[in-house]
Amino acid sequence: MLKNKYFSTFIVLAFITLFAGCGLMKLRDFTNIKVGMNQQEVIQKIGKPDLVVASKKYNDGILEIYEYTIAGDSTHVRKNWLHFFNNELQEWGPKENYSPSDYDEYHRRYQHKH
Repeated sequence: MLKNKYFSTFIVLAFITLFAGCGLMKLRDFTNIKVGMNQQEVIQKIGKPDLVVASKKYNDGILEIYEYTIAGDSTHVRKNWLHFFNNELQEWGPKENYSPSDYDEYHRRYQHKH
């Protein structure tokens, strides 16, 4: 009898974990955002970021990079990085396209737009 109780508890916990994990994968529609939007507009369209990857202050402004996790196929999770400079969305794309050590390069790229 005690074995069945533990087994039942394990099954219930497994289902809770499974459904909670699925709930973390939010469907985000990146077609609703555009370069030039500010951070609040982006958050209104696709929600809060899962992670702030970077925030670095320069003499002419602040570079911030947000990470959003989006559902991929059954074996992969995709992550998009959104780059903001002075609160304005500059670009976004798959995390794999960016290097976290290139913040100064991103700054040089974006500062000429302001």
